[in-house]
Amino acid sequence: MDLERYLAARGRLVERALAARFPPARARLRQAVRYSLLAGGKRIRPILALAAGEVCGAPARRVLPFACALEMIHTYSLVHDDLPAMDDDDLRRGQPTSHKVWGEGLAILVGDALLTEAFRVMAGARGVPPARALGAVAEVAAAAGEAGMVGGQALDLAAEGSRASLRRVQDIHRRKTGALLRSAVRVGALVAGADARTLRRLTAYGEHLGLAFQIADDILDASGDPEADGRTDHELGKATYPGVLGLAGARAAAARERDAALAALRGLGRAAEALRALAAYVVARAS
Repeated sequence: MDLERYLAARGRLVERALAARFPPARARLRQAVRYSLLAGGKRIRPILALAAGEVCGAPARRVLPFACALEMIHTYSLVHDDLPAMDDDDLRRGQPTSHKVWGEGLAILVGDALLTEAFRVMAGARGVPPARALGAVAEVAAAAGEAGMVGGQALDLAAEGSRASLRRVQDIHRRKTGALLRSAVRVGALVAGADARTLRRLTAYGEHLGLAFQIADDILDASGDPEADGRTDHELGKATYPGVLGLAGARAAAARERDAALAALRGLGRAAEALRALAAYVVARAS
């Protein structure tokens, strides 16, 4: 399939929906929210949710509120991650980070607002049976919280400057980055009412894709990604795959996770072509 065209079309859909949910206003908080939320990006998480929904027969409009919520949560995590108390970055996606433009206090509130509004958006979704909607909300909450992204960030902070084992790096990656990516795939399936067998396959796909995605990010960081902003993970003393396995070992690990993700999709037919292409894309960008 033409993945570039698919990503562009789905990205525009998500972009329009996000902009509509946060129209321009004079309040500084709204301006600061729009500054970070509408600053571009690949929109991988919402696109994964839409693609998984398509596999299970759900139209994009049904999954879209949940897809937008995932991007809102991801953006909040980036705003907070850039703060001086965390990674202390000056640039994000080629422009000054939120706290550099709006101040640290308002940047914290931007993250708080995006996280809270994400759950309001999901709770207000129309056309989704209540049991499915509740399941999707619980899924996102688990992925974003202590057992997922926030817990992974805490582990990441604790590991800075120390010699991390492969198991420790895997645990950080699965929670800090992988949990929300896995959740994106599961949310699309849950909203669509996927049967148990399909949900298991998509869950396995999401788990392997999430790990492959972060390994690829580690490789890009270690090899000098020309599009990277701020300080590198090496400069921050982060626990990474290249730090444990070297670049060649990390590339091999990313390829293994990609192959496992693709294997999980066997039997899902042509409807899963977008997910297959996304798995290949995630790893190819770091090759």
